[in-house]
Amino acid sequence: MEQEVFLHPVWKVLVLMVSLKQFVIDETYKEFQEYLENQIKLLHRSMESARSPEDFYRLQGQVLSLRKLQNMKEDVLKRDK
Repeated sequence: MEQEVFLHPVWKVLVLMVSLKQFVIDETYKEFQEYLENQIKLLHRSMESARSPEDFYRLQGQVLSLRKLQNMKEDVLKRDK
């Protein structure tokens, strides 16, 4: 039986930031960016055919979330300075 290691919340954030930094520097990040861009294009097509304002706003929120993920590299590297 393995014991769970307790990490102070500050350490958890630091571990996450190091992991994110490794991810955004890695080559797979480019593939992730391409995936995000394709998903945004699909959402834009869905927005064109949205039947209600609520559907449009929901799709718009999804695009915003994906855009934030696209900017993750800049955010992670900026915080590292």
